[in-house]
Amino acid sequence: MRIARLGSDQLHLLGQVPRPGERLTAEFTIPAARLADTPLTADALRRGLVLVSTLPNIQKHACMAQIVKLEEHGSEELSKWTIVHVSADHEEHWREVDRFHPNIRAAGYSLCCADPASREAFVSAFGVGVEDHHRIAHGFFALRDGVFVEVEIPHDQMRPAEVSGFLQRLGGERGTPLSQVPRTDRDE
Repeated sequence: MRIARLGSDQLHLLGQVPRPGERLTAEFTIPAARLADTPLTADALRRGLVLVSTLPNIQKHACMAQIVKLEEHGSEELSKWTIVHVSADHEEHWREVDRFHPNIRAAGYSLCCADPASREAFVSAFGVGVEDHHRIAHGFFALRDGVFVEVEIPHDQMRPAEVSGFLQRLGGERGTPLSQVPRTDRDE
């Protein structure tokens, strides 16, 4: 079991953290909450370049900061990537994003409205489950055609996943287009 911090508390995270080169094999359907007409499926994450951002509570500063920082970098560095945010919150909490940051273009999905099997499949596949809680951990997951390329789940869950460091690791040196992320051996 993995441990993360939430202030002075410890969280026990469930599921295995996907390693670069591993393929997403889970099956799930996560209901759309914001700027999406259809649910998020595992098949959608297996097509092209996709960055998944996981969020425990949109109404908290760290989650909102993660959404905003990713959007700030997204216009230039992530132009060829599809960005999706998956939260533990009910879809009504996404109204906070619309109210304070209406220019955010990435779609949002809510795990709380998913069927139990889909929720379990998602949190297990991404390693973001929190023991004895409906919340999930902050995280970033980059996939190329369903293969994990880069993963970050911060140890300190009071803070958002660190966008610029993640993007730097993902793209190598600054200035390298992220669409040219090196392929892994398992991509072949």
